[in-house]
Amino acid sequence: MNEVYVIARSVARRGRESQLGELLRGMLAPTRAESGCKLYELYESDAKGRFYFYEIWESQAALEKHAASPHFKHLEQTVGEFVQEPFEVNILEKKLIAAA
Repeated sequence: MNEVYVIARSVARRGRESQLGELLRGMLAPTRAESGCKLYELYESDAKGRFYFYEIWESQAALEKHAASPHFKHLEQTVGEFVQEPFEVNILEKKLIAAA
């Protein structure tokens, strides 16, 4: 199994920064409890209202299971009123750089 690395970004609508932050913080505990979740962290940028999830999943199947979870479905259904633009989700490929 190959680990899957994700960085997801969301940008709050003006005046909705705290509501979006609260909604996203609510994802931490249930997601971290999921089988296959190796890391799930939430960051807020110094640019107000920009939030980033950094995630590591043990496999693509674990990530897909997360996307089908009740708490993720709740996020999808409620986040629209708080965000300025759709979530940006980036699946990353780890690159190893050889020492010179």
